[in-house]
Amino acid sequence: MERNVQLLSPREQQILYLLADGHPETDISRQLLITEEAVKADIRNMLLKQGFVSTYQLINWAYREAIIS
Repeated sequence: MERNVQLLSPREQQILYLLADGHPETDISRQLLITEEAVKADIRNMLLKQGFVSTYQLINWAYREAIIS
């Protein structure tokens, strides 16, 4: 499966950065002024788009590809 950061929306990218920085979903929702359910939905969408089954895999991929540092 081809993985591509361009498949992620700007909000999904923001969430990915915050997840990688160790922020829990509740903090992310407060920071982005969206519901926690919206954060969870965006995480699920990122996992589906990139073909991962865990947030750990998603974050690890983002570091390996220098999407986040």
